[in-house]
Amino acid sequence: MGRAGKVSVPVLACAALAGVAFGVVGGAHASAKAAASQRMNVIVILSDDERVAGNSVMKNVQLLGKHGVTFSDYHVTTSECGPSRASILSGEYSHHTGVLANFGPNSYPMFDDTSDLAVWLHKAGYTTGLVGKYLNDYTLDGHHVVPPGWDDWQAIDSIPEEKYYNYTINEGGGRLVHYGSKPSDYSTTVLTQKALSFIRGAKSPFFLYFAPVAPHLPATPAPGDAGSLTNLPPLASPAVNEKNIGDKPWAAWHSRTLNTKAGSYTEQVRTHQLESLLALDRSVGKIVATLRQRHQLDHTVILYTSDNGFLWGEHRLGGKLWPYEESTHVPLIVRTPWQEGNGTVNEAPVLNIDLASTISALAHVQPGKLQDGDSFVPFLHGRAEPWRKAFVIEYLGPDELKQGGPPPYVAVHTRRYLYVEYRRGWRELYDLRTDRWELRNVAGKPAYAKTQATLHALLHRLYAAPMHKGAAAT
Repeated sequence: MGRAGKVSVPVLACAALAGVAFGVVGGAHASAKAAASQRMNVIVILSDDERVAGNSVMKNVQLLGKHGVTFSDYHVTTSECGPSRASILSGEYSHHTGVLANFGPNSYPMFDDTSDLAVWLHKAGYTTGLVGKYLNDYTLDGHHVVPPGWDDWQAIDSIPEEKYYNYTINEGGGRLVHYGSKPSDYSTTVLTQKALSFIRGAKSPFFLYFAPVAPHLPATPAPGDAGSLTNLPPLASPAVNEKNIGDKPWAAWHSRTLNTKAGSYTEQVRTHQLESLLALDRSVGKIVATLRQRHQLDHTVILYTSDNGFLWGEHRLGGKLWPYEESTHVPLIVRTPWQEGNGTVNEAPVLNIDLASTISALAHVQPGKLQDGDSFVPFLHGRAEPWRKAFVIEYLGPDELKQGGPPPYVAVHTRRYLYVEYRRGWRELYDLRTDRWELRNVAGKPAYAKTQATLHALLHRLYAAPMHKGAAAT
């Protein structure tokens, strides 16, 4: 079960959350390697800290949507890099992966890398490659071993990993190559070259996990992109530098509105993050062009998404971890070979825990462990499908209040409501139908007492729901 094995994870002090099982079951692989040549190639392009607004400057990413499906209600279940990436690769909530934070004992060492997406596809005959950022804390592992299932391993091996210059790449487990400060060393450029090399040489079917660090801070734009987006229109959200946060249970930790200096810094972060995405957008165009040159574009599904969102001063907050929309709502665009210029928008609440089941289904592989997520392949073909109406959002890592982040919490998100239960006993409830910006916390209000009780029961029922066996597509 990985290097450290799975252990009980401390969750909220609530009887309804106690005793949640960490069920993991080995599954049989759906078909022999001989059948693998008929399967789709799959490429996952995973940005780092890109909120849903990032796509506004990415023309090539938008083109992916014209040949596929844009998911308008896609969320991550934990808004933090390491836990989210573990969920993407496993199909499990973080309270099942055990990866609760980026660093420390409940980070990468808890991840069961013996049974994840790479392992399942590799065993089924796929050529697998990782280029870029893996899981946080992998770089602290010390031995630079390539995890099981990866044929080509080009992982960032620097501390911190989110560097645009002066970083190291672990090339295959036995060779650490340092890149410096020349313009040609810009990490998005270098990683793109490695991704293109994999595509050109990989035996089909192949699976590429391409994970550059843009737009993560310091959000350094590529040479030539700095200053290209200096005239951005201001954010329209009334949640930016929210005037009255007295109804927020954490208000005492953010009692002052952002001053001019803080507001200017936040706007600078926004600008630089978007500028750093321009190079990644060009990378997307190069990936599509290389697939076309290799005559593989008609045999490849491309998924573009991010590991979590990022707050740009909404509710006086920056960064991630929080349960609010800017933190959990991220892009998901899926380009398919069977849609030519007639892209569609799907409004189903799809999650990062669905990616492992979906990619497995595209590969006609049964996931090798029980799943929290489900395959949304039917949506890629325009078919209706019974689907969830509510989902769990959670952060179970360290209390981050003194660092500007939240204490641990679990939350339930429905079409109409966001309801949050913090370990400190705090509660938040937002009626998204009348308060889309999450400005008015109505938790504890008599008019919402019945609704809050219903959401409390729904939250704990979903949290304790049994995992299920993912089915391979036929």
